[in-house]
Amino acid sequence: MGRVEYRILQVEWKDEPESRLDQLVDQLNVLGKDGWRVASADLTVHSSFGVKTLPVLLQREVPQPA
Repeated sequence: MGRVEYRILQVEWKDEPESRLDQLVDQLNVLGKDGWRVASADLTVHSSFGVKTLPVLLQREVPQPA
């Protein structure tokens, strides 16, 4: 693997608790189309983050200059 870049994303979801994981997967699939992949995710609810957000660490490979 070459150089990588990282991004921390606050993934948000709607008020439908039964579909939260589906919403998360949908958002991550959209990001995956741009080359992002999940490096880390903590599904534990933390008081320091909003109730409707989840911090996810993403990474993707940076294209090497030609």
